[in-house]
Amino acid sequence: MINPGINEPQIIGSESDQRAKDIFGNTDVKIITVSRFDRRKGIDFSLLALKNIQAIYPNFKYVIIGNGDEEENLKKTTKTLNLENNVTFLKNISLELKNALLKNSNIFLMPSRIEGTSVEGFGISYIEAASYGIPSIAGKDGGTPDAVKHNKTGLLINGYDHSEIYDALKNLIQNKKYLELGKNAKEFSKQFYWKEVIKKYANLLNL
Repeated sequence: MINPGINEPQIIGSESDQRAKDIFGNTDVKIITVSRFDRRKGIDFSLLALKNIQAIYPNFKYVIIGNGDEEENLKKTTKTLNLENNVTFLKNISLELKNALLKNSNIFLMPSRIEGTSVEGFGISYIEAASYGIPSIAGKDGGTPDAVKHNKTGLLINGYDHSEIYDALKNLIQNKKYLELGKNAKEFSKQFYWKEVIKKYANLLNL
């Protein structure tokens, strides 16, 4: 099996880098999701978990990039949980700013789960985050285990259980474990650069 490839990490311009820093602000923990806003992606349970995280690590920022059918529900949940000062929704931003936000984050959070017949495929967004040295908290269903190696490049959890999401967040935040896993993730991501993926196709075709 040959998984999809990614572009190598791009050089981030100073303006986009500074804007990303401003969005995250002077926070201790910087968490990001880049995703369509649908139930399968687990953003709803992520917000519930972060409400509990707020009690022990109040100075965090969660940046959610994307759009979709669940956008208004997620914004209502954010307000109900009194997380409005911790959560920022962004959409229709430039690729460079998205990459700058990934680069400046600590944890990529997308605990996807099965919803009906909908399941996560490979999960290329986890690899894109990894290429900037960012470990992931991901759901264990579908093709995600090909993109996130448990306890090495991130954590795989039950996306149906917000308490597991909470435990995973606490695990990575304590002693800044995200730094160690982030280094592993960056190295792991290199095998998914397009130049490496093309070599696999070439070998398969005996070119």
